[in-house]
Amino acid sequence: MGSNIRILILEDVPLDLELMEAELRRDGINFQSHCVEEEEEYRKSITEFQPDIILADHSLPHFDGISAMYIAQEITPETPFIFVSGQMGEEFAVEMLKKGATDYVLKHNLSKLGHSVKRALKESEEHLNKKRAEERLARSEKKYRALFELSPDYMMVLDPDGHVLDINHRLEEDSGISREDFVGKDANEIARDFVGDQFNNGEITDYLRNHTEPMEIKIEGHGGFEYIEVHHAPIVKEGKIFAIQIIGRNITKRKTAENALIESKKRLHDVNTYLEAIINASPFAIVDLHLDGRVKSLWNPAAENIFGWKRMEVLGKPLPFLNDNKGTMYENIMHNVLSGEFKSDLELECARNDGEQIYTMMATAPLLNVDNNIQGVMATFADISDMIMAEKQIKASLEEKEVLLREIHHRVKNNLQIISSLMSLQSEYTREPETLKMFQESKNRIRSMALIHEKLYQSGDMAHIDFGEYLKSLVEMLSTFHKEKKDDVKVHLNCEDVFLEIDTAISMGLIVNELVSNCFKHSFPLDRNGEVEINLSKMSGGYLLEVADDGVGLPEGFDLESTGTLGLLIVQTLTMQLRGSLEIKTADKTCFSLFFKE
Repeated sequence: MGSNIRILILEDVPLDLELMEAELRRDGINFQSHCVEEEEEYRKSITEFQPDIILADHSLPHFDGISAMYIAQEITPETPFIFVSGQMGEEFAVEMLKKGATDYVLKHNLSKLGHSVKRALKESEEHLNKKRAEERLARSEKKYRALFELSPDYMMVLDPDGHVLDINHRLEEDSGISREDFVGKDANEIARDFVGDQFNNGEITDYLRNHTEPMEIKIEGHGGFEYIEVHHAPIVKEGKIFAIQIIGRNITKRKTAENALIESKKRLHDVNTYLEAIINASPFAIVDLHLDGRVKSLWNPAAENIFGWKRMEVLGKPLPFLNDNKGTMYENIMHNVLSGEFKSDLELECARNDGEQIYTMMATAPLLNVDNNIQGVMATFADISDMIMAEKQIKASLEEKEVLLREIHHRVKNNLQIISSLMSLQSEYTREPETLKMFQESKNRIRSMALIHEKLYQSGDMAHIDFGEYLKSLVEMLSTFHKEKKDDVKVHLNCEDVFLEIDTAISMGLIVNELVSNCFKHSFPLDRNGEVEINLSKMSGGYLLEVADDGVGLPEGFDLESTGTLGLLIVQTLTMQLRGSLEIKTADKTCFSLFFKE
């Protein structure tokens, strides 16, 4: 034998030991032997030497072969045990073989020892291989059974005639039918119960025999239809099919996802169709750009019409319509967009393919991918050349009209000054104080209106007047007229930024003229000192004008409604025209308070 086997020999006669080893070598057995005589050595050698085979004499002075056999069966039951003895009868030998001895050889016939050892080792190896195979088979069966029972799929085993041999726990649980009720049942009958006429004539066994590809079946459950993907394969033993294994996988979720994906693709196709129609029908040029500004793929018909280049002429190239002096502006726009900004209402002067200069309104937005990273730029351009030309015409017309309007205000102011001058000339023909007073008051009123027109033609806004600035000029004019009171009466002006239309401003100018003039004329007789305070402020829903003085106050029994003076009558009349309200307060000061809306 090729391998070096380990032989444990239980023998107390050295000569017999030599004879046994000689016979083994003569038979070509390569071995390593270890000889013992007593039980303690024997036990130790079995554990440490780990023999491949044990040769034992029947009887020793302090030990015996029968006990040795039992010890070997206890410690190493797979190791062959051969009795080699000169005093063993045939009946005893047969009895030992029944109790587990592998063989026996008589010492006077040691020529059989080599053959006996070889046969014992061969049988031991075959037995060990068979045991290992059985263990592997058992483990495989256990693993298969675990996979079979714990599988999330439905599993069924049929015999060649189509009767159920076994089902797994998942199928038993989901079907609501016990394993015992399944086993032995005809698969065709089961198919009719679960899938109806999805097979020709309901013969599922014929289908299984004649087809190898997976099949898909639809089963109506409590929660609606479920889809099962069925795989099957024959189990072959010794060249014959002895069973058919069927595996069913519930693919309802996958089927639902597939249907949802199909529907999503359909909706996406519809959306793309709609978008394509919108883009192609859009009056605006729509272009998508690479990060470096080159045209990517989109150049719609409007872009061809507006700029004059065909789509194939611009793909992969920089925008062809930019003027040289607009390059820096365009680069700034692209920089801002690539920083994540959305831009709109960007006027851009462009050059058409035929050289014509046009004006466009540009809007840009970054294009993001699924990772929210910028992968390009979407830009739209509207041709606003006609609008720009119309705007220039309107602007020129407005400038022309504004010049004309300024001239009108200037002429109205001059005409009012002429009227004031005529009244001054007319006043020279009378010496009556009251008449002169009337002329002067009328001139002040005219001057207050002329001052409005003067401010308007000097202003950038021809429709509104800065009323605070106007009041400063009006107060200066009245202070100059009442120069004898200028040092005794201090006028304080507190005005917010209030801009009034011309009609409102003229009325308010006349009102302030009358009230301030009254303060100078009546509130501070002789050399009386005092203050006049003018306040103008914005209120909720309108404006509030207050003219107050700390002079002598109103006469006792004063009634605004029954006063006969022209000045206060003008104040009341203009207040009514402004739809305002006039109130007089006489607590600490005399205060005329006027609330009005523009």
